[in-house]
Amino acid sequence: MCDLKSACLGSTGMLLAACTAAWAATPAFPGAEGFGADTAHARGKPVFHVTRLDDTDKGQRTRYLQKGQFRYALAQVSEAGGGYVVFDIPGAIQLKRGARIPSNCYVAGQSAPGTGIAIQGQAISVSGKNIVLRHIRFRGNAPRGSDAFNIVGDGTENIVLDHVSISFFRDGAVDMVNGAKNITVQWSHMGDAVHSGTREAYHCEPNLLRTNVSHVSLHHNYYTHCHSRVPQVQNTCAKTGFLIEFSNNVVYDYRKYPSNFEAHSGKGNVIGNYYIPGRFTHGEGGNPKAARGCVTGRNGFTVHVKDNISVDGMGHDDKGEAERGSDQDTRRGNDAFVTGARPDGKRPETDIMGKPPKRGPTPGVLEYSKTRFAEIPVVTCAPAEKNIDEVMAKFGAFPRDNTDKRLLNELLTRTGGWKLKAPDDKNVYKGEPRVDKDRDGMADDWEKAKGGDLKPNGHDLHKVYDNIELYLNELAEALLKDVKPVEAHKAVGAWKPKKP
Repeated sequence: MCDLKSACLGSTGMLLAACTAAWAATPAFPGAEGFGADTAHARGKPVFHVTRLDDTDKGQRTRYLQKGQFRYALAQVSEAGGGYVVFDIPGAIQLKRGARIPSNCYVAGQSAPGTGIAIQGQAISVSGKNIVLRHIRFRGNAPRGSDAFNIVGDGTENIVLDHVSISFFRDGAVDMVNGAKNITVQWSHMGDAVHSGTREAYHCEPNLLRTNVSHVSLHHNYYTHCHSRVPQVQNTCAKTGFLIEFSNNVVYDYRKYPSNFEAHSGKGNVIGNYYIPGRFTHGEGGNPKAARGCVTGRNGFTVHVKDNISVDGMGHDDKGEAERGSDQDTRRGNDAFVTGARPDGKRPETDIMGKPPKRGPTPGVLEYSKTRFAEIPVVTCAPAEKNIDEVMAKFGAFPRDNTDKRLLNELLTRTGGWKLKAPDDKNVYKGEPRVDKDRDGMADDWEKAKGGDLKPNGHDLHKVYDNIELYLNELAEALLKDVKPVEAHKAVGAWKPKKP
């Protein structure tokens, strides 16, 4: 299999040739791996431009909105039967109503000049077929109890979120509900939430999967300061044939049972994840250095576990900051004896799974498979201690804003924690527009370097990818070209928990 993850920094021409030969179907873009990652998204469809940052508090139809607004561009995509959304300017888009991403849509955050694009104010619903979102940030201010992204609905399928950064939400980061399937979220950040606006003050629960959802890949993501649902696969998911890949993720400062799988007779690969307790992680049996089992479930769910690590943790809050409720608040809950932490490669793989408790509640016990499930699409995997360095170097939307820089530093220094109010990270999104005189979504100097004026949906450069796809692919590659190595495994290994 082509190692798209590491190859994505190479030249586009060589990469496309190598990866096209290796895939049975052409990936949506170089580096797309997992369920739905071969979606054709907006291929062959028109290009629509975002030229302003404001929004109008009316329905998502072109006749109600102002030309150049983000939701106006999405309405154009819907009315045209699909399209590419490119950003001619950087900045923070203030949504007054939730935005819906329609079918056959490619939202190209990497097209924004300078320091990129962010979404604020309202949530985003992904509802349709064949959708790609890349290098988009969500930076909060959504209504009480609101998710950041909601992938929802029967017929919603073939969805890829890549290099998305999500903080300051109130409930879920990316929830998947009501029949959605064939979904990949990769190389993204999800966590660092704020007050939910409900009686459960802190409700940072990134990935809820429920009600006939199936075929999900969550890989190479960074999760921070989460209560649970990393992910939570409920028993209302597909009654038969539920499949999930949860691999090569980094989970920092979780509450107690981060990854829980309850779909009836479901199957999953859980490979190369690194679970790192922090300030708000519960210790086992009152021992502040004993992390609980991180991979739990029930209902006959079977997992293949390999190369996962769960290190020792603090297990205590510094002080209570909660209003009402219990475990969702920033108060410490009750202790319980639960085995299942695997601190290093010397212990059996199955030790990371939950076992029957001596005292206190636990979500349950999973069945164990010695081999990975071949019916789940392969993603590029590495042992947890190697993977953590790659994820911390490359997670999230680029260029990184101050929020993602802070979250990187918090893991490296084992600081930070739950909060009820978003900090002022002093994010600034600015930059000079690219010259695109013919308004085709491709910069004039790029077209000139490729041989002259190109049509967005032409195939002058590749027999499958549109010309504009190659342009967007190169923009994404350029964002990651000069990332600096991060030796996160050394920082984690060197950290010693403070006494409670």
